[in-house]
Amino acid sequence: MAATDENHRSRDDGLQALRRAAAALDEIATAPGRLRPADIATNLGLAKSTARRLLVALADVGFAAVDDDGRYRLGDRLLGLGSADGAHLAAALRPVLDAVASATGETVDLSVLRGRQMWFIDQIESPHRLRAVSAIGGRFPLFDTANGKAALALLDDDEVPAALTDEIREVRRTGIAYDRDEHTAGISAAGIARRVPGGHVLAISVPAPTERFLAHEAVIVEALRAAARSPLWDTAG
Repeated sequence: MAATDENHRSRDDGLQALRRAAAALDEIATAPGRLRPADIATNLGLAKSTARRLLVALADVGFAAVDDDGRYRLGDRLLGLGSADGAHLAAALRPVLDAVASATGETVDLSVLRGRQMWFIDQIESPHRLRAVSAIGGRFPLFDTANGKAALALLDDDEVPAALTDEIREVRRTGIAYDRDEHTAGISAAGIARRVPGGHVLAISVPAPTERFLAHEAVIVEALRAAARSPLWDTAG
């Protein structure tokens, strides 16, 4: 009986350490090169010594890296794993992005759900001088972005914030999610998401300056609906 209790405690301790490591990496990914151990400790509600030990361990295995000022970024080992995965997903859906870009003339983004964020893995930039551009590798929140809301619509109800319940219900009904000047003032977007073989949740979104978005919203939505019908989603496992 004592051995069983000890095994349970060891398992629970291991899960707690893994959750803390994942949470720390999410923090680093959201603000790469800007957070020190004290910042991460505050954000995660950890003692500074605990956060420091955690970050040292992540750096030791190559999942995090620290600069001369003590600020952390994602490590090359982790980026290599993510890049290989992201490159595979992006290659499978690149023809779909090309079709949406051709139909709309706007920037088209491809992102994948990672934790509670959308990770941008591919983009086609609009030829317009005034355009919306997000860096590949950047991570955006779920709750005020078109791709994030589209992804939320594929999750269980208990993962949807109460304030978004009605909006996500509408996304599920129509298949289209919107960001109307929410994440970035002056930029609006529409997005779709699908769960592909292997379990990944991928989203395609079209951001544009709000005035142009409103003028061409019907065209953007139709292009996204066509993208959602593409059989190529089934190859992006």
